[in-house]
Amino acid sequence: MIKYVSLLLIASLLLSINSHANTLINTVVDESNRPNVIVILADDMQIGVTGYEGNPIIKTPNIDKLAENGTVFSKAFATSAVCTPSRTTLLTGLYERRHGINFNSNSSMTEAAYNKTYPMLLKKVGYFVGYVGKNHTPIGKNEAGIKGYKSGVMDKSFDYWYASHKHLSFYPKDHERHAIFKNAKADTQVEIIEEGVENFMTPNEAFKVGHNFLDSRPKNEPFALLINFNVPHANSTGSMELRDSDLALYKSVYRDRLNDVTLPETYTAAKDIKTPKLPKSVYNGKYLETYDYVKEEDSLKERIIREMQTISGIDKLMGKLVKHLEKQGVADNTIIVFTSDHGLMHGEFGLGGKVHLYDPSVRIPMVIYDPRIEKTQKVNKNDNLVALVDLAPTILDLTNTAIPEDYQGFSLQPLMNTASANKAQWRQEIFLENMMTIQNYPRMEGVRTQKWKYIRYFDKKKDQDYAAMSVASINGEQPIYEELFDLENDPNEINNVIDAPENSNVVNKLRVKGKELVKEYRGDKPLNTYKN
Repeated sequence: MIKYVSLLLIASLLLSINSHANTLINTVVDESNRPNVIVILADDMQIGVTGYEGNPIIKTPNIDKLAENGTVFSKAFATSAVCTPSRTTLLTGLYERRHGINFNSNSSMTEAAYNKTYPMLLKKVGYFVGYVGKNHTPIGKNEAGIKGYKSGVMDKSFDYWYASHKHLSFYPKDHERHAIFKNAKADTQVEIIEEGVENFMTPNEAFKVGHNFLDSRPKNEPFALLINFNVPHANSTGSMELRDSDLALYKSVYRDRLNDVTLPETYTAAKDIKTPKLPKSVYNGKYLETYDYVKEEDSLKERIIREMQTISGIDKLMGKLVKHLEKQGVADNTIIVFTSDHGLMHGEFGLGGKVHLYDPSVRIPMVIYDPRIEKTQKVNKNDNLVALVDLAPTILDLTNTAIPEDYQGFSLQPLMNTASANKAQWRQEIFLENMMTIQNYPRMEGVRTQKWKYIRYFDKKKDQDYAAMSVASINGEQPIYEELFDLENDPNEINNVIDAPENSNVVNKLRVKGKELVKEYRGDKPLNTYKN
């Protein structure tokens, strides 16, 4: 009997070892065939400006095809509707409250934090990583003690870097700080980025003249490519000049449809504002002159035409990129993500710019295409509450790369497959915030569910050091104004129903949830940043 039991134990052990060995073999196979990843990021792109979303004017056949074959996340959000914090959230998988990078934070990301961003983690496991276009996240400190954009830390960390820092404008070569693009054949931003992408896909020796930092991509390594645009941002669309050298796309396309351009249902021209959306004691209503085009119908329509032109430029690039992938035989193993850093106000309630936590500002397009998912198993549209904070963990998950424990977003992979989508436990509310106190904006914190949105505003007279503001509400600072919107019955966020007696329970629950989320996402550790 003892001998029989011993034989069973040995057999079980051998089976376990064999199973473990198979697991290891499968892991090695998976890692040797890791998918390529391309993330295409627009700048200030509202939802509803693509063909797949039903826009009756714009032509975006390549984005539409991506949406048709991928998963459309119809309720995707930027949790901070400002360029720098939002783009940093995409890289880090952290809410702004934790990563601590904004225009007014006067800080840069430390190398320790940067090494946990998804591109650097992919590089660590063998990916060839490339970056083309605009960067708006200050990173690192060099040996000379120079921090942020001028440190060179980010530039040197990518295997392929054809990018510049901060706004590019529509004609990047007009600006000395964007000297990296001086040898490009094109003058316009999208086409300069297009040249950089094409050289990444198929290295061109002529293109590399004067760019000895551009390494040729090894054919035997998976790659991750970040394509970051500065369009349709106002810095770019506002600097369009309809030069003779511009493509016809940027001079004439859509102009015959100018009279067909529709403005938001809640659009209010500056001259017609009777009662501001927010009390003057909360927000004085002043925004950058860059966004003055929303003040009049004609200038807004003109800007919308330009925005559509540049979005079609992005679409054109995407089409060429897919052809490169197909030609090189890697299309079936290349994940493509398309999204924007945040939305934009188009004169809703007379407001311009972004920053606000209203849906036009915080909602974004988001499509993820993974060709490895069979069509019969693919979820084509998902309406869960997702955000840019989820993209870093998603990319790591899809590439079989370990996700850092301190990431605050969640992998979207379960929501993309029919086998797991219905079983997936997902967040029931999304946290929104504004910590940018320059340009007249007040601090804001919000909680959005499928039905409700709660926003609270803080007194600008109590603004202080950024790090201190990040914990102010946790330490007891009270809001001076609150809003509640019933999104099911009021999707345009017209009526503030915070004082309706029948909503008191909802208000109290969302207040509590907001406080919980702020505390959770801030954490109790110091911000992992350098003070500039």
